[in-house]
Amino acid sequence: MQQLGAIQKSLRLIEEHLDRPLSLETLARAAGMSFWHFQRTFSAMVGESAGSYLRRRRLAAAALRLRSSSTPLLDLALDCQFESHEAFTRAFKAELGVTPSAYRSGQDMGVGALPPAILTASALRLRYQHMKLTPEIVTLPPRTFAGLQTLFIVPGSKDANNLRVIPKLWDDFFDRIREIQPLEPGVGYGLSECPEALGLKASHPEEAVYLAGTVVADEAKLPEGMVAWKSRGGLFARFTHIGRIEKIGETMGFIYGSWLSSGDYQRTEGPDIERYDRSFNPTSDESVLEIFVPVTRGRRPV
Repeated sequence: MQQLGAIQKSLRLIEEHLDRPLSLETLARAAGMSFWHFQRTFSAMVGESAGSYLRRRRLAAAALRLRSSSTPLLDLALDCQFESHEAFTRAFKAELGVTPSAYRSGQDMGVGALPPAILTASALRLRYQHMKLTPEIVTLPPRTFAGLQTLFIVPGSKDANNLRVIPKLWDDFFDRIREIQPLEPGVGYGLSECPEALGLKASHPEEAVYLAGTVVADEAKLPEGMVAWKSRGGLFARFTHIGRIEKIGETMGFIYGSWLSSGDYQRTEGPDIERYDRSFNPTSDESVLEIFVPVTRGRRPV
């Protein structure tokens, strides 16, 4: 359960830095994971993104101090790493339903602040007990994927927009698919990666990049506006997601929150790959898509 220990460590770091600067990149490094892998693993295990959890725990700490001290609101806001009194007040009211001043005076509407997460192996087993996904370990060759890409905010974030942004990207790609020569007609591939791996700069701390495309020849000429992603091939864990597309977050949660924590494989570098063919229907309970996660055998030394 090495990944469980890594996320437990990140939860402890958050508690130690409620009133000190702490970036998500620092949390990822401390967990020994890439930023993208950390984001997905944290969200799958804790139930919300790392950025959202950190923000809410800081608000919880602020709520305690509002009742136990007379610290001015501006000082409290800055201590909890908010840029201004106004930003702190907006976030506090969104979380607890009242302003900091009203909360200090006892008008808390009976709403409590977020307590620290208690993450255990038994809790994870309970969360994913209804899911019985067993992957097939397969070897894939190096391939080139071509299509359209966009930034999106990951599921689990309070600002998540994946179910709005990604379907539109697919619509745009299918409008232009005749401009390229797929090696597998009738098959589409969705790839996701962190912006830094592609030399891009994220405008949101929980942003990732998605490619809607298909497999093409390595030397294929790309139409204007399209991009190519390379997969180096190797070992992949192939999972089958059955059901509506809005449920894919549950499958990804199981992969990152349960299977990768307890199996004999660890995730390695490279994008996750989703494969869509004629058995996929986003609104059908019988829809089928495959998810390929790059893995390597064994575990990192503890």
